[in-house]
Amino acid sequence: MSPTTEFPASTSMPQFPAAQENQEANLLEVRQLGAPQEGASPQTFFGNGYRYRHDWGDRNGQHILHLNWGIITRDSLVFVAIGEGAAGGGKFIGNARYTLHNVAPNNGVVSIWVNIEWGSPIRLYVDYFVFNP
Repeated sequence: MSPTTEFPASTSMPQFPAAQENQEANLLEVRQLGAPQEGASPQTFFGNGYRYRHDWGDRNGQHILHLNWGIITRDSLVFVAIGEGAAGGGKFIGNARYTLHNVAPNNGVVSIWVNIEWGSPIRLYVDYFVFNP
C-alpha cells in the first residue's frame, strides 16, 4: 500500500485560505462557567472553563483566524461554534453556509479555519469554550 493517498479527479478539495489574521481576546467579556460574572483574572484561569464570543467582523470565503488568549495552552480543550451575526450581538441561521474546518489550540493562541459561502462579506461571530485540565 502506498503512503500517498490519491483522490479521484472529481473529488473537490477545499483550497487553503491565503489570508490569516491575529486578534486579541477581550478579557472584560470572558465569563467563567458556573461562577459569578464579575469577569476573570489571570490568576483564576487554570483548572476552569470559560466562554467567549468574538466578533470577527464582516467576511466571506476561507480564513485562518488566530485568537490570542493567554489562558489557552496546547493541552487546552477548545470547542468552537461559528455563525452569522445578528444585529445586537446574537446569531441566526440565514442563507449563507458557515463551515468550521479545524480548531488548533497552542500556547497563548487558538487558530481556526473557517469558510463562509456567500457572495459578499457578512458578519462572523465565533463562540469559544475553553477547558483547561
